[in-house]
Amino acid sequence: MEFSVGQHNAHYEGVYSARERDWRRVCAVDKADHIADLLGRSATGIGNVLEVGCGTGAVLARLSAIGIGRDCTGIDVIDPATNLETDGAAAVPFHWLSYDGVTIPFADGSFDLVYASHVLEHVPEPRAFLHELARVARGLIYVEVPCELHARTSRRALQSTLDIGHINFYTPGTFRLVLETAGLKVMGFGTYDHSLPVHAFHSSPAKGLAKSIVRKTLLSASPELATRLATYHCGALCRRDEAPPLPQDR
Repeated sequence: MEFSVGQHNAHYEGVYSARERDWRRVCAVDKADHIADLLGRSATGIGNVLEVGCGTGAVLARLSAIGIGRDCTGIDVIDPATNLETDGAAAVPFHWLSYDGVTIPFADGSFDLVYASHVLEHVPEPRAFLHELARVARGLIYVEVPCELHARTSRRALQSTLDIGHINFYTPGTFRLVLETAGLKVMGFGTYDHSLPVHAFHSSPAKGLAKSIVRKTLLSASPELATRLATYHCGALCRRDEAPPLPQDR
């Protein structure tokens, strides 16, 4: 089984098309809502937020819009200014910068919440990356990945995701294993399907609805079976073992 390996993450370079921006804006709602779901009441205690691998900034903008974070910073290996998309963001301070993809350019314990949504599957050294997230986190760390390894995963599917920069592939179990062996304590773990707008984006509303009903029914009936048959997204809310509890409100 041979793969065609091109320039890593070349898919994300350059200026995005209008449709690509729309896609990222739709997906950002899901990603932010997953973070909010696992934060629960802790969301009220979040002051400053760092997104590592911020892309267009749409997820950070969505988080601010739903009241999570009062000061927001986004970093990426591609200059975020190239494709910045922050429509609907709250009136809070935003900071954007590029970095080398290895060392996060902030001091230890700088942020209440540090997160990376759909980034871990792209990085050559996953545990080193997780150590950096934990280093700059004063409180909580959130990580989300697509769990693309299951009974129906084909070589063609792996090549398709490799073409968009995925070089690490997970099941819910191997994802959690990576987190725990990187020294993170998992406080909450969620398995999520796409929302209806995401399902419908690349097809018709009717097909998107049908797919959504089947997948959500399966996930509700048996998350373990669902993730053995199809790709779902897994998110984990973590902290370093020595990190102090985050206050419920400030």
